[in-house]
Amino acid sequence: MEKTIEKPTLAHDEYADDVGPADMTVEVKYDNGQLRDLLHSPYVFGAALLASFGGFSFGYDQGVISLILVMPQFREQFPETSPENPKYGFHTGFMTGMLELGAFIGCLFFPAVADRISRKWGLTVATVFFVIGAIIQTASMNYGTLVAGRFIGGVGVGTLAMGAPLYISEIAPPAWRGSLLVLESISIVIGAIVAYWITYGTRYAINVFPLFHNKVSDV
Repeated sequence: MEKTIEKPTLAHDEYADDVGPADMTVEVKYDNGQLRDLLHSPYVFGAALLASFGGFSFGYDQGVISLILVMPQFREQFPETSPENPKYGFHTGFMTGMLELGAFIGCLFFPAVADRISRKWGLTVATVFFVIGAIIQTASMNYGTLVAGRFIGGVGVGTLAMGAPLYISEIAPPAWRGSLLVLESISIVIGAIVAYWITYGTRYAINVFPLFHNKVSDV
């Protein structure tokens, strides 16, 4: 008959009596999926809301360019996008599509960057790319610079669009994961609406930088 040998455990001391109420961690339960559950941990909701602003940048950039393209002052500054130009269709589509090309490249590299420097710092790097792209577009005085700005901004947009849902899904409680992920979709729509109204309000404004009034809020 085989004998069962019990391995000795390491000696340890109990310090339960020395732990005060301030040192104890309170576990917050989200089993019900109700709104008041998030009030116990507003940090989670705030972090998810802040991360969802990546969707706002995507919606804003898509909305603002669709209206800027038909502005007379924009076509005057960038004649390549004017209907009188023989290659009007190509130049307009190429400039518009550079955002999506940059976004595609950003999505490819984000997983490696996020695994190396964390999700939070990966989103920070994406934000830096987006801000740099917005600044270049705002200050662009020729077609080539505008295209470059669209591409750099697209890298940030694509990275944010991929990284934000990933970050939110990892920090969100199971009962609230779906609801918090919807924040990014809402931000995309809000970003497009804000872009439409800003462009509408500044359609007659004339500035030395054609995209100043529309991109400065993006920065």
